[in-house]
Amino acid sequence: MNNQQAAHLLQQKGLKRTKLRVALLQHFVKTPHAQSYADVKEALSVATDKSTLYRNLTAFEEAGLIHSINDHSGIGKYAFGQLPVKGDEHAHFVCESCETVYCVDGLLPAQPKLPRGFQTKQVQTIIKGICANC
Repeated sequence: MNNQQAAHLLQQKGLKRTKLRVALLQHFVKTPHAQSYADVKEALSVATDKSTLYRNLTAFEEAGLIHSINDHSGIGKYAFGQLPVKGDEHAHFVCESCETVYCVDGLLPAQPKLPRGFQTKQVQTIIKGICANC
């Protein structure tokens, strides 16, 4: 994704174009697995402080550019793509060796039968194992 494509996508999502946002979007597009805050910070070539990066991650998530995943580590991770909506859900695979988190498209999370009066907002399926790289 070049700068012009990134700027266009940001504009479509109602986000102002900044160097950080373009770099952040380009990073997520080219990264095939979920990234923690530390991973993202390390990978960016644009200098930024902690609160600015978190604000932008939040803005990206609210705009549907990325979604967050809570894996076994307790550290939130972010992956490119919108938070799954009904009919577009997917599972996440966590490698127990390298701790990389991957989105697994086409594998729907199980919908639990909840007691009367309970409402499901989101179901997250985490599959643990060893990834192809390990």
